[in-house]
Amino acid sequence: MSVPSPVHVAIDHPGAGQMTIFWSDGHESVYPLADIRKACPCATCRELKRQQQESGGLMLVAGPGLSASAEVVDVTTVGRYGLQLTWKDGHNTGIYTHEFLRKMCPCPLCQGSDE
Repeated sequence: MSVPSPVHVAIDHPGAGQMTIFWSDGHESVYPLADIRKACPCATCRELKRQQQESGGLMLVAGPGLSASAEVVDVTTVGRYGLQLTWKDGHNTGIYTHEFLRKMCPCPLCQGSDE
């Protein structure tokens, strides 16, 4: 099955804290920016999450993790497969594939709920 691609990405005012993706199949996904930041797929963030899980969630985080911002300042298309977000704190190494973002869609339809 082919994954739809974004036709438009809208970052709401920073106070709203959400991003909307309008997909090629007509679906709209509205994501809380904090959730997208927490799910950053870059190697550094994945390693920090792994270390946190191994330590039972109790660890001191140094460097970029300490000032993690949930405000997006730029969105760049990466090939035909993903988006690269630049966060206010400068972090920009995560590439969010279309498939990854679609699976993250919080709407009841995508999450299999009847709500």
